Amino acid sequence: MRTLLIRSRFLLGCTTALLTFAALTLITGPLVTANAAPGPAEDTPIHAPQAHDTKTIEAVWYPQEIRYSYSGFTTAYDCIAAERRIKDMLLALGAHPKTKVRASGCSLNRPSRNFFVTITTATPVATTQPPASPLGESEQKLLRQLGLEPTIGSDAFPAEWRTIELSRDRKLDLKPGDCELMEGLRDHVLPKLSVRVLTDQLRCVPKQLDTTTPALTVSALMALPAPDAPTGSATADH
Repeated sequence: MRTLLIRSRFLLGCTTALLTFAALTLITGPLVTANAAPGPAEDTPIHAPQAHDTKTIEAVWYPQEIRYSYSGFTTAYDCIAAERRIKDMLLALGAHPKTKVRASGCSLNRPSRNFFVTITTATPVATTQPPASPLGESEQKLLRQLGLEPTIGSDAFPAEWRTIELSRDRKLDLKPGDCELMEGLRDHVLPKLSVRVLTDQLRCVPKQLDTTTPALTVSALMALPAPDAPTGSATADH
């Protein structure tokens, strides 16, 4: 009889505990472990433009010369092809139409995996108090090399930040083998321009050709068409 009484009390205690736990679950909801919370996406932009970047701002053309060397383990280019490809990418990022790209070091203009690149260009630079201060002699010399008037560096024009996915630009027609060329542009050229890298998916593996086109998404400062210019043309002659 005593044993039966003890068992009855034990079962009653278990039932009470289960009912209490069920009631708490209904009130507070299920428990969530700390590591169950979703983390940030791998491709979250680090230098994404702020909301005000979408507005029209004042800009001027800033000339500069950029030099670097291309070293490719996977793809070889002849110098003419490399010049054309690099210039096309720069124009897509807002560089002046008269930008010049010169590649040197290709033996008899045959495909080479090592050559030097010299870029002479003018790109939009934001200015808060136009007109900007006069350019120095070295910058004016670069403008003359491009066939541009010296006033282009002080005459302000409207510009805006635009998001550009190079791999989706059909005019560029980029291929998987262009990964190392894009890598050189990202490392040596873009840091000197008004360009912010948003998503970088360049995964260049030496002597291995990927099956997908390398992806690089940036925010670039682009000149807007002049009020009296045809639709689609940039403010290139300021």
